[in-house]
Amino acid sequence: MKTLTIHEVSQLCGVSAHTLRFWEKELEGMIVPQRTKGGQRRYAPEHILVIEDIKSLKGKGLSLTDIRDELNRRLNSNEGCYNNQQADVLANRIAEIVRAAIFNFLNGKTVKE
Repeated sequence: MKTLTIHEVSQLCGVSAHTLRFWEKELEGMIVPQRTKGGQRRYAPEHILVIEDIKSLKGKGLSLTDIRDELNRRLNSNEGCYNNQQADVLANRIAEIVRAAIFNFLNGKTVKE
């Protein structure tokens, strides 16, 4: 699966790299890119979908707290069954969070709980 650099995602989504890093920090697990051995972020296609959702919700005037709540509600919604694609996205997010925690552990960084 091809991944994208932060610069590529920034250009593709029309969001600055600074904003992407800020959202990653403030939205606590909504965007968790993979990391190279050197610590550079690598984004998967599902990240683009989440970033576009965030942009859309931001455009509607929602705060980052409200956006996080809305994205969590969508993930946990009982409005419909997860289809295979949604389950894959969720599994990938969980795997990315675990990879990021391992990366941080191996590099002596503390993990925000």
